[in-house]
Amino acid sequence: MLACFRRDVCRLGLKDKIGRVPNPLLAAAQRREYPGGFGKGAKRRDRVKIPTSNAAVRPTDLPDSELLYGIAPVLAALNKGSREIYKLYYRSDNVGDVFHHKMEEILSKAREQGVQIRPISKEKLARAVANNIHQGVALKVSKIKNHMLLGLGQFKDGQYEVSTGEDVYVYESRRKYPLWVCLDRIQDQYNLGSIMRSALFFGADGIIVDYKEGCEPTPQVCKASAGAREFISCFSSQNMADLLGQAKENGWTVISTTAREAGNKPSSTPDCLAGLDSPAIVVLGNEGFGIREQIINSSSMNVHIPVRADTPEMFDSLNVGVAAALMLSAIRFAGES
Repeated sequence: MLACFRRDVCRLGLKDKIGRVPNPLLAAAQRREYPGGFGKGAKRRDRVKIPTSNAAVRPTDLPDSELLYGIAPVLAALNKGSREIYKLYYRSDNVGDVFHHKMEEILSKAREQGVQIRPISKEKLARAVANNIHQGVALKVSKIKNHMLLGLGQFKDGQYEVSTGEDVYVYESRRKYPLWVCLDRIQDQYNLGSIMRSALFFGADGIIVDYKEGCEPTPQVCKASAGAREFISCFSSQNMADLLGQAKENGWTVISTTAREAGNKPSSTPDCLAGLDSPAIVVLGNEGFGIREQIINSSSMNVHIPVRADTPEMFDSLNVGVAAALMLSAIRFAGES
């Protein structure tokens, strides 16, 4: 049909100003003549509507806000309800996606909570999240304030105090004894996210990160944690050595995850972590340099994960996220099954 049209145009001498034969589809598009309509004279109901928002997504147009992205983090934020939720963005062409049933759950929860819902294009959503993998959804929320941790109190009658610069919180242990994870200068956000997920899975009450040299819990961290960041406490510390020393005085066992030879005391294997009868803090160190020597020497014990075969020297340790999962899985408090 198009070929016949072009032959007729040529025969009749109908060409544009520079002698080209017009493309009827392009011309229709330029006149905004969509199927079912005829340009400006078409009835509104006959025109094709593009079901996306024309407004750009601006992650920081609200004070103290951030843009979570990905199915799991968005669903976790909606379920937890600890943040202010401002707006939900989703890909309007996300039909048939493998996560479609989860998307329906997200949209349903957002409607229940009265959240503004904006369908937007794939391109705008990708730009808003700096081309990270977003799975077709993003949620604009308030930031979770990262408090400064000053001390962990004595564990008594299933409870203990967590002191910050502003308040004192009373925590109930998720396990027989409290379990915390302390990260000395962990800088990779994907490692932090992985550790958060493992800590939540193995029953830790909270995570401590280094205020000066540690990674902050960003939306990338939340994505890497599969939303676990919404359900576990995260505090900062300006002086980890003093914080851990005070915790030891309050009856906590401080466990440094080290290489086989480190510090001024022998290192054991994770088998020694079965039967602990006190609150515990597992310390993990920087991806390149490990735990600072001052912290290692003041720990209650050092534990290394043994190599099971001959391995090239450059692979003499595990990724810190993997090491965290192995250490936490090895802890068995006295009285736990």
